[in-house]
Amino acid sequence: MRTGTRTVATVLRPVVLAGRAVATTPGLTLVGWHRVDGRTSDGLSTGTDDFRRHLDALERWGAQVLPLDDAVARLQDGTLPARAVALTFDDGYASVVGTAWPLLRERALPATLFVVSGTLSGHRFPWDAHESAPCRSGRLRTATAEELLAAAAEGLDIGSHTVTHPWLPALDDRTLEQELTGSRAVLEDLLGRPVRSLAYPTGGWDARVRAAAARAGYRVGVTVDRGLNTGRVDPLSLRRAFVPTDPTDLRHVLDGAYTFLRPLDRWRARGGPAW
Repeated sequence: MRTGTRTVATVLRPVVLAGRAVATTPGLTLVGWHRVDGRTSDGLSTGTDDFRRHLDALERWGAQVLPLDDAVARLQDGTLPARAVALTFDDGYASVVGTAWPLLRERALPATLFVVSGTLSGHRFPWDAHESAPCRSGRLRTATAEELLAAAAEGLDIGSHTVTHPWLPALDDRTLEQELTGSRAVLEDLLGRPVRSLAYPTGGWDARVRAAAARAGYRVGVTVDRGLNTGRVDPLSLRRAFVPTDPTDLRHVLDGAYTFLRPLDRWRARGGPAW
Protein backbone atom coordinates (compact mmCIF):
# COMPACT_ATOMS: atom_id res chain seq x y z
CA MET A 1 0.00 0.00 0.00
CA ARG A 2 1.37 3.41 -0.91
CA THR A 3 2.54 5.63 1.95
CA GLY A 4 0.05 8.41 1.19
CA THR A 5 -2.87 5.99 1.07
CA ARG A 6 -1.79 4.41 4.35
CA THR A 7 -1.51 7.86 5.95
CA VAL A 8 -5.07 8.75 4.96
CA ALA A 9 -6.29 5.39 6.29
CA THR A 10 -4.51 5.99 9.59
CA VAL A 11 -6.23 9.35 9.97
CA LEU A 12 -9.65 7.95 9.04
CA ARG A 13 -9.44 4.79 11.13
CA PRO A 14 -10.72 6.32 14.44
CA VAL A 15 -13.69 7.86 12.60
CA VAL A 16 -14.61 4.55 10.96
CA LEU A 17 -14.25 2.67 14.23
CA ALA A 18 -16.49 5.16 16.00
CA GLY A 19 -19.16 4.61 13.37
CA ARG A 20 -18.93 0.85 13.67
CA ALA A 21 -19.14 1.05 17.46
CA VAL A 22 -22.68 2.43 17.27
CA ALA A 23 -23.89 -0.03 14.61
CA THR A 24 -26.85 -2.09 15.81
CA THR A 25 -25.74 -5.33 14.13
CA PRO A 26 -22.31 -6.69 13.17
CA GLY A 27 -21.20 -6.71 9.55
CA LEU A 28 -19.19 -9.17 7.47
CA THR A 29 -15.67 -8.51 6.18
CA LEU A 30 -14.48 -10.46 3.14
CA VAL A 31 -10.76 -10.64 2.38
CA GLY A 32 -8.99 -12.29 -0.51
CA TRP A 33 -5.71 -13.49 -1.99
CA HIS A 34 -4.68 -14.99 -5.33
CA ARG A 35 -1.68 -17.30 -5.02
CA VAL A 36 0.44 -18.15 -1.97
CA ASP A 37 3.97 -19.50 -2.34
CA GLY A 38 7.42 -19.41 -0.85
CA ARG A 39 8.64 -16.36 -2.71
CA THR A 40 8.54 -12.73 -1.64
CA SER A 41 5.13 -11.11 -2.05
CA ASP A 42 4.81 -9.40 -5.41
CA GLY A 43 1.78 -8.61 -7.53
CA LEU A 44 -0.68 -11.49 -7.33
CA SER A 45 1.72 -13.59 -5.27
CA THR A 46 1.76 -13.62 -1.46
CA GLY A 47 4.86 -15.10 0.17
CA THR A 48 4.29 -17.94 2.58
CA ASP A 49 5.77 -16.06 5.53
CA ASP A 50 3.64 -13.01 4.74
CA PHE A 51 0.56 -15.22 4.56
CA ARG A 52 1.35 -16.61 8.01
CA ARG A 53 1.65 -13.03 9.28
CA HIS A 54 -1.73 -12.24 7.75
CA LEU A 55 -3.28 -15.15 9.65
CA ASP A 56 -1.56 -13.95 12.83
CA ALA A 57 -3.03 -10.47 12.26
CA LEU A 58 -6.51 -11.94 11.85
CA GLU A 59 -6.10 -13.80 15.14
CA ARG A 60 -4.83 -10.72 17.00
CA TRP A 61 -7.75 -8.69 15.66
CA GLY A 62 -10.15 -11.27 17.06
CA ALA A 63 -11.59 -12.32 13.71
CA GLN A 64 -14.40 -14.85 13.83
CA VAL A 65 -13.67 -16.69 10.59
CA LEU A 66 -16.74 -18.35 9.10
CA PRO A 67 -17.43 -20.41 5.94
CA LEU A 68 -18.58 -18.05 3.20
CA ASP A 69 -22.06 -19.52 2.67
CA ASP A 70 -22.72 -19.65 6.42
CA ALA A 71 -21.44 -16.10 6.87
CA VAL A 72 -23.72 -14.73 4.15
CA ALA A 73 -26.74 -16.59 5.53
CA ARG A 74 -26.06 -15.18 8.99
CA LEU A 75 -25.52 -11.70 7.53
CA GLN A 76 -28.98 -11.88 6.01
CA ASP A 77 -30.73 -13.12 9.15
CA GLY A 78 -28.82 -10.81 11.52
CA THR A 79 -27.00 -13.48 13.56
CA LEU A 80 -23.39 -12.71 12.70
CA PRO A 81 -20.88 -12.61 15.55
CA ALA A 82 -18.79 -9.51 16.06
CA ARG A 83 -15.75 -9.25 13.76
CA ALA A 84 -17.06 -11.86 11.34
CA VAL A 85 -14.68 -12.57 8.45
CA ALA A 86 -14.71 -14.91 5.46
CA LEU A 87 -11.51 -15.84 3.58
CA THR A 88 -11.39 -16.20 -0.20
CA PHE A 89 -8.93 -16.97 -3.00
CA ASP A 90 -9.41 -16.17 -6.70
CA ASP A 91 -8.38 -18.02 -9.87
CA GLY A 92 -7.71 -21.54 -8.56
CA TYR A 93 -3.92 -21.55 -8.29
CA ALA A 94 -2.30 -24.82 -7.23
CA SER A 95 -0.31 -22.99 -4.56
CA VAL A 96 -3.53 -22.25 -2.70
CA VAL A 97 -4.29 -25.97 -2.48
CA GLY A 98 -0.69 -26.97 -1.79
CA THR A 99 0.48 -24.16 0.50
CA ALA A 100 -2.30 -21.91 1.80
CA TRP A 101 -4.88 -24.59 2.53
CA PRO A 102 -2.59 -26.69 4.79
CA LEU A 103 -1.72 -23.55 6.76
CA LEU A 104 -5.40 -22.73 7.14
CA ARG A 105 -6.20 -26.28 8.22
CA GLU A 106 -3.56 -26.05 10.96
CA ARG A 107 -5.62 -23.21 12.43
CA ALA A 108 -9.01 -24.76 11.62
CA LEU A 109 -9.88 -21.81 9.38
CA PRO A 110 -12.40 -22.29 6.54
CA ALA A 111 -11.91 -20.69 3.13
CA THR A 112 -13.39 -20.54 -0.37
CA LEU A 113 -11.36 -20.98 -3.56
CA PHE A 114 -12.99 -19.48 -6.67
CA VAL A 115 -11.97 -21.60 -9.66
CA VAL A 116 -11.82 -20.88 -13.39
CA SER A 117 -13.46 -24.07 -14.62
CA GLY A 118 -11.71 -24.05 -17.99
CA THR A 119 -8.28 -24.45 -16.35
CA LEU A 120 -8.57 -27.74 -14.46
CA SER A 121 -5.53 -29.35 -16.11
CA GLY A 122 -2.81 -27.23 -14.55
CA HIS A 123 -2.89 -24.30 -16.97
CA ARG A 124 -1.04 -21.02 -16.79
CA PHE A 125 -3.05 -17.82 -17.19
CA PRO A 126 -2.12 -15.32 -19.95
CA TRP A 127 -1.24 -12.64 -17.39
CA ASP A 128 1.45 -14.97 -15.97
CA ALA A 129 3.13 -15.51 -19.34
CA HIS A 130 5.98 -13.13 -18.48
CA GLU A 131 6.86 -15.03 -15.29
CA SER A 132 9.99 -17.21 -15.42
CA ALA A 133 9.00 -19.90 -12.90
CA PRO A 134 8.38 -23.29 -14.54
CA CYS A 135 4.72 -24.23 -14.69
CA ARG A 136 5.39 -27.57 -13.01
CA SER A 137 6.56 -25.75 -9.87
CA GLY A 138 2.95 -25.15 -8.88
CA ARG A 139 3.49 -21.45 -8.29
CA LEU A 140 1.92 -20.26 -11.52
CA ARG A 141 -0.19 -23.19 -12.66
CA THR A 142 -3.78 -23.75 -11.69
CA ALA A 143 -4.88 -26.69 -9.58
CA THR A 144 -5.93 -29.83 -11.40
CA ALA A 145 -9.34 -31.42 -10.98
CA GLU A 146 -7.76 -34.14 -8.84
CA GLU A 147 -6.09 -31.60 -6.55
CA LEU A 148 -9.33 -29.67 -6.14
CA LEU A 149 -11.23 -32.85 -5.31
CA ALA A 150 -8.70 -33.79 -2.65
CA ALA A 151 -8.81 -30.33 -1.07
CA ALA A 152 -12.60 -30.23 -1.21
CA ALA A 153 -12.69 -33.59 0.59
CA GLU A 154 -10.67 -31.94 3.36
CA GLY A 155 -13.14 -29.09 3.65
CA LEU A 156 -11.97 -26.41 1.20
CA ASP A 157 -15.03 -24.72 -0.28
CA ILE A 158 -15.00 -24.35 -4.08
CA GLY A 159 -16.82 -21.55 -5.89
CA SER A 160 -17.04 -20.38 -9.48
CA HIS A 161 -14.80 -17.85 -11.21
CA THR A 162 -16.45 -18.40 -14.64
CA VAL A 163 -15.21 -20.63 -17.47
CA THR A 164 -12.46 -18.48 -18.99
CA HIS A 165 -12.04 -15.44 -16.66
CA PRO A 166 -13.43 -12.79 -19.04
CA TRP A 167 -14.41 -9.20 -18.34
CA LEU A 168 -18.09 -9.94 -17.80
CA PRO A 169 -19.64 -6.48 -18.43
CA ALA A 170 -18.29 -6.57 -22.01
CA LEU A 171 -19.94 -9.89 -22.95
CA ASP A 172 -23.14 -10.24 -24.92
CA ASP A 173 -26.03 -11.87 -23.08
CA ARG A 174 -25.55 -15.34 -24.54
CA THR A 175 -21.81 -15.50 -23.82
CA LEU A 176 -22.36 -14.12 -20.33
CA GLU A 177 -24.86 -16.89 -19.63
CA GLN A 178 -22.47 -19.52 -20.96
CA GLU A 179 -19.63 -18.28 -18.74
CA LEU A 180 -21.82 -18.37 -15.64
CA THR A 181 -23.82 -21.54 -16.18
CA GLY A 182 -20.98 -23.47 -17.80
CA SER A 183 -18.65 -22.99 -14.86
CA ARG A 184 -21.30 -24.09 -12.37
CA ALA A 185 -22.09 -27.19 -14.41
CA VAL A 186 -18.44 -28.30 -14.62
CA LEU A 187 -17.72 -27.70 -10.94
CA GLU A 188 -20.92 -29.33 -9.74
CA ASP A 189 -20.19 -32.38 -11.87
CA LEU A 190 -16.68 -32.55 -10.43
CA LEU A 191 -17.63 -32.01 -6.80
CA GLY A 192 -20.98 -33.77 -6.74
CA ARG A 193 -22.63 -30.90 -4.90
CA PRO A 194 -24.26 -27.54 -5.69
CA VAL A 195 -22.02 -24.55 -6.39
CA ARG A 196 -23.80 -21.33 -5.44
CA SER A 197 -20.99 -18.79 -5.00
CA LEU A 198 -19.27 -16.71 -7.67
CA ALA A 199 -16.41 -14.23 -7.72
CA TYR A 200 -16.59 -11.80 -10.64
CA PRO A 201 -13.29 -11.97 -12.59
CA THR A 202 -11.19 -8.87 -11.91
CA GLY A 203 -14.18 -7.58 -9.97
CA GLY A 204 -16.02 -6.71 -13.19
CA TRP A 205 -19.76 -6.49 -12.62
CA ASP A 206 -22.78 -4.27 -13.13
CA ALA A 207 -26.53 -4.62 -12.68
CA ARG A 208 -26.86 -6.73 -15.85
CA VAL A 209 -24.10 -9.11 -14.77
CA ARG A 210 -25.59 -9.42 -11.29
CA ALA A 211 -29.00 -10.24 -12.74
CA ALA A 212 -27.45 -12.86 -15.01
CA ALA A 213 -25.69 -14.42 -12.01
CA ALA A 214 -29.03 -14.69 -10.23
CA ARG A 215 -30.63 -16.36 -13.26
CA ALA A 216 -27.69 -18.77 -13.42
CA GLY A 217 -28.49 -19.97 -9.92
CA TYR A 218 -25.86 -18.18 -7.86
CA ARG A 219 -26.80 -16.96 -4.40
CA VAL A 220 -23.50 -15.28 -3.50
CA GLY A 221 -21.52 -12.93 -5.72
CA VAL A 222 -18.21 -11.38 -4.64
CA THR A 223 -16.76 -8.13 -5.99
CA VAL A 224 -13.58 -6.20 -5.25
CA ASP A 225 -15.40 -3.12 -3.91
CA ARG A 226 -13.89 -2.55 -0.48
CA GLY A 227 -15.94 -2.11 2.66
CA LEU A 228 -18.03 -3.82 5.30
CA ASN A 229 -21.00 -5.92 4.23
CA THR A 230 -24.18 -5.06 6.08
CA GLY A 231 -27.67 -6.49 5.74
CA ARG A 232 -28.40 -3.80 3.14
CA VAL A 233 -25.76 -5.14 0.71
CA ASP A 234 -27.09 -7.40 -2.05
CA PRO A 235 -25.63 -10.92 -1.53
CA LEU A 236 -24.78 -11.00 -5.25
CA SER A 237 -22.56 -7.91 -4.97
CA LEU A 238 -20.70 -8.45 -1.72
CA ARG A 239 -17.79 -6.19 -0.88
CA ARG A 240 -14.29 -7.58 -0.52
CA ALA A 241 -10.70 -6.35 -0.18
CA PHE A 242 -7.60 -8.18 -1.32
CA VAL A 243 -4.99 -8.40 1.43
CA PRO A 244 -2.03 -6.02 1.19
CA THR A 245 1.43 -7.44 1.93
CA ASP A 246 1.97 -5.58 5.20
CA PRO A 247 -0.06 -6.98 8.15
CA THR A 248 -0.49 -3.39 9.36
CA ASP A 249 -2.43 -2.69 6.18
CA LEU A 250 -4.55 -5.78 6.82
CA ARG A 251 -5.48 -4.31 10.19
CA HIS A 252 -6.62 -1.16 8.36
CA VAL A 253 -8.69 -3.34 6.00
CA LEU A 254 -10.33 -5.15 8.90
CA ASP A 255 -11.10 -1.87 10.66
CA GLY A 256 -12.54 -0.40 7.46
CA ALA A 257 -9.99 2.38 7.14
CA TYR A 258 -9.50 1.75 3.40
CA THR A 259 -13.20 1.97 2.61
CA PHE A 260 -12.63 5.50 1.31
CA LEU A 261 -11.13 3.81 -1.78
CA ARG A 262 -14.42 2.12 -2.72
CA PRO A 263 -15.43 4.78 -5.31
CA LEU A 264 -12.20 3.96 -7.14
CA ASP A 265 -12.97 0.24 -6.88
CA ARG A 266 -16.44 0.76 -8.34
CA TRP A 267 -15.07 2.89 -11.18
CA ARG A 268 -12.60 0.15 -12.08
CA ALA A 269 -15.32 -2.51 -11.89
CA ARG A 270 -17.34 -0.65 -14.50
CA GLY A 271 -14.66 1.03 -16.57
CA GLY A 272 -12.54 -1.96 -17.57
CA PRO A 273 -10.14 -4.54 -16.17
CA ALA A 274 -7.13 -3.34 -14.21
CA TRP A 275 -5.04 -6.32 -15.42
